[in-house]
Amino acid sequence: MTITQQQFDSLLAWLNADRELAGKKYETIRSGLIRVFVSKGFNDAEDLADETINRVIVRLPDIRNNYVGEPAYYFRGVAKNVIRESAQRKEVALNPIEIRVDPKPEITEESVCLGHCLQSLPLDKRDLILDYYLYEGHDKIAHHKRMAGQLKITEGAIRSRAYQIRLKLENCMRQCSMLKKGRQCPWRLS
Repeated sequence: MTITQQQFDSLLAWLNADRELAGKKYETIRSGLIRVFVSKGFNDAEDLADETINRVIVRLPDIRNNYVGEPAYYFRGVAKNVIRESAQRKEVALNPIEIRVDPKPEITEESVCLGHCLQSLPLDKRDLILDYYLYEGHDKIAHHKRMAGQLKITEGAIRSRAYQIRLKLENCMRQCSMLKKGRQCPWRLS
């Protein structure tokens, strides 16, 4: 699907009237989507994030006047559909596949452990911690207020929940880094 410059400009205008802030918000949303896809175990996270953004851009003329709320949540909903569809998709090779060896991106022990530790969290806690770190700077504060409002809890309670999850992740990371590379963490966080 090819997106025109006009469609992309329309997306930026929907994200924020200030083009520079809209660009930052776009980058934040895209990196957040990539983190979501990585946490779900997809190795083509960047492509799936771009597909999600493209779907939102195509739907934007229909939703921009009626959608109320933070655009990042709309992207997240579309990402859930992309995850469901991608998990169901099965690729079947009709012709022999040409094999090319590309240099592998550097995968650090820390990133492997983080992936395993995130996977070991219950889904609701994983979603909360990934949402909690979706934004940076001033946008982060407003985002935490919205999260607390949606969960009908105080901002202090959302901070406390994120802190408890972060402690579990840090402990899991310490333990996981002690294991040999390639082994999954043998425990389940609760």
